[in-house]
Amino acid sequence: MFHAGMAAENLRECLLNLPPLELLGMKLLQDSPHAGFFPSDVPRETLKAAVVEMIDYGARCQTAAQRLSKLTPVPLNTIDILEFVL
Repeated sequence: MFHAGMAAENLRECLLNLPPLELLGMKLLQDSPHAGFFPSDVPRETLKAAVVEMIDYGARCQTAAQRLSKLTPVPLNTIDILEFVL
């Protein structure tokens, strides 16, 4: 059986220690919350780069979700689930 050398606890800790992803589009929305979806004071090239980045991020998230949905379930034999004792 394949063993990656990383337990679920280590993976969780590793993922929790990742810094948040900073997207240009999210920064623009936070900087001007009342501008709506089309801020007028942002240069066209900056807005274009932000939109392309958001679309790419969405595609990468969708790809990751599809790959995760195809993973084989892993039995958790080391965890006691008391609700199923009945």
